[in-house]
Amino acid sequence: MNRTLVNVIIDLVAALLFLGMIATGYLLRFPLPPGSNKTLTLWGLSRHQWGNIHFWISLGLLAILMIHLALHWNWIVTVIGKRCHLLKTLQPSLVHSAIWTLGVLIMLCVAFGWLAQRDVKALPQPICSSVSSNDQVETQNPDLHTAESITPQAKTLVWDDIYPIFATNCLDCHGPRKQYAGFRVDRLDNFFKNDVHPSLVMPGQSSQSTLIPIISGTRTIMAMAERHKLSESEVSRISTWIDQGAK
Repeated sequence: MNRTLVNVIIDLVAALLFLGMIATGYLLRFPLPPGSNKTLTLWGLSRHQWGNIHFWISLGLLAILMIHLALHWNWIVTVIGKRCHLLKTLQPSLVHSAIWTLGVLIMLCVAFGWLAQRDVKALPQPICSSVSSNDQVETQNPDLHTAESITPQAKTLVWDDIYPIFATNCLDCHGPRKQYAGFRVDRLDNFFKNDVHPSLVMPGQSSQSTLIPIISGTRTIMAMAERHKLSESEVSRISTWIDQGAK
């Protein structure tokens, strides 16, 4: 195959892969921001799956760049050698220089991987987990779940128990991408009074909390009131959460 045609094909593939990296990077930063893996999808793929695509595109681009370097290695060594006055002969040792360069690249990759593994730290508590620690214990120990179900005292609901309801029903209009009325359901502090809006939740008093009429559909004077209505079981669960302190 003609050498010029090979170079054109390699450059074209590299350009397409580079554009793919930019596109998937944009998706991971804006339409599917961090923390949206369990709540948002794009064209049927979650943020985690788009991250996998981004990773493999990156590896593909790296492979193309390595091929490009291999095809032009003679020219690279000659030009750099002349510029830096490193060439002692007109015929530089391409194999020797390639081995040295490859060795340096491998050392850099190994060092980066070692640093990344060393500095990974676990969070003391998952952020906005859709399954609370109590639910995990119950799942792992069905006998404990049965014992608790027959006790008169109900389990105390916390934010991790309630957030999946808001994530399923409200995140499109009150989430990372859109914040109608300046309100986000993925942030617990937004339910309480701040400089932007009054409090929607009064801990311990669900009957006095503005949130309950909104999600139960009884507050019909607000815009798109019907779209804010949740099921009776969901409203009941949120009311219980508020009465238990909204924590």
